[in-house]
Amino acid sequence: MKITLILASSLTDPLRKNDPFMPLSLPILAGACPGHDYTFIDLLWEDAVPFDRPVDLVGISMRYTAENRAYEIADEYRRRGVKVVLGGPQPSVVPFRAIQHADAVAVGEAEELWPVIVQDAGHGRLKQFYVCSPKPFDPGPYTLHQNNRYPDLAGSSPDRSHYKHRYVFDTVYASRGCPVNCDFCTVTEIFGPQFRTRPIQDVIAEVDSFKNYYYILDDSVFGKPASYDYYLELYTAIAGLKKKRFWTGQANLDAASDEKGRAVIKKAAEAGLIYAAIGMESINPATLAGSGAMKKMGAHSSADVIDTMKRNIRFIQDQGILVSGWFVIGYEDDDIGTYRRTWEFCREMNVVPVVFPVKALPGTRLYERLRREGKLDDTKLINFRHPSIRDGEIFDAIKQVGDMGYSWKEILRRTLFYRSRFRGDVIHKTIFTLVLQSKLRGAIDVSKDEFYVGGE
Repeated sequence: MKITLILASSLTDPLRKNDPFMPLSLPILAGACPGHDYTFIDLLWEDAVPFDRPVDLVGISMRYTAENRAYEIADEYRRRGVKVVLGGPQPSVVPFRAIQHADAVAVGEAEELWPVIVQDAGHGRLKQFYVCSPKPFDPGPYTLHQNNRYPDLAGSSPDRSHYKHRYVFDTVYASRGCPVNCDFCTVTEIFGPQFRTRPIQDVIAEVDSFKNYYYILDDSVFGKPASYDYYLELYTAIAGLKKKRFWTGQANLDAASDEKGRAVIKKAAEAGLIYAAIGMESINPATLAGSGAMKKMGAHSSADVIDTMKRNIRFIQDQGILVSGWFVIGYEDDDIGTYRRTWEFCREMNVVPVVFPVKALPGTRLYERLRREGKLDDTKLINFRHPSIRDGEIFDAIKQVGDMGYSWKEILRRTLFYRSRFRGDVIHKTIFTLVLQSKLRGAIDVSKDEFYVGGE
């Protein structure tokens, strides 16, 4: 079959023409069902969809910010008589909205669904929902195929060869799932509450094929107590590779509160971890407690959470790892001063600040709570109606944080702080630190029409 796989992107996404990380969703699909004629259309970098190119099946992967664009593309293909499958994080949480624009919707992880979808499409018996989840799924009037378990990650081999654009960072994953289940996040809903890991030799084989930088896509590259032994073994193996490559990833602070977790952090640095994007979420103890994010900080109570965060940040930095803090401000317990206090916290700790407004995403507990309480307005970019902060004040405050946090004076001050902690390849790491900070400033540019809410 001739299959076109499309990574959807909004035309106003701040990461368009600015994203250095290779998306892995399309390579996972192509690797899960080889033997077909695949074409990748990467709308983070390409400008047009080749609707006139002959094709038997179209698969579109989309995240939240790309939803409307994905529907427009799907509708055009269907008008031309082409079968369309929608998948990715957003269709997984709004499947009944997505099916209005598709012949089929994939819900959840696709490794074991995609071969079935391709086979069914080839035989003209495409069902409308393909679901990978142990939770019951009621399709209503639609047809359904469901895998009642999460996929086995052994043997997964993404096929990256169809990308036209050369990304700065290759990507790889070692685990899926998250036990934290913050109220604003869909990771636990889609991937489950338990860590599932790939065989270490599979991960190492991919890493050893990379040319230079890479990004580990795990929800936290420091893991949790149940996975510390796995990550210790993984990073020991990576550190033993002949070629040294630098890599980055998302992380939590709580590992630095645990003896074995600290060993994981040290081994990750030894294996080439140069930068950790850490979801610190808030410096407001009430917000951390209410959202469920407190446990990510490694604290036992609201009384000691800020001091614990500071200790844990400093430990990670002292291993020679650059740290950015990702914050979501605008919960009911926040006020307009929370923005400045967050910046002051970041400046004190030499954390690169990445600040977004609260955006309640469909499929999260936060979204459902706000919907029940009548506090949602999905016609607005900031869909949570704060009782005392106006939208204009939020955008002004975020711009102020950006202007203060990314002035050249602050960038250079932070760079010198990290330079004094880098071990080996100091010049290389210092240049990386300068470039990364300029890239992050672009990702939160409030002059853009929408904020990036990350996620593969």
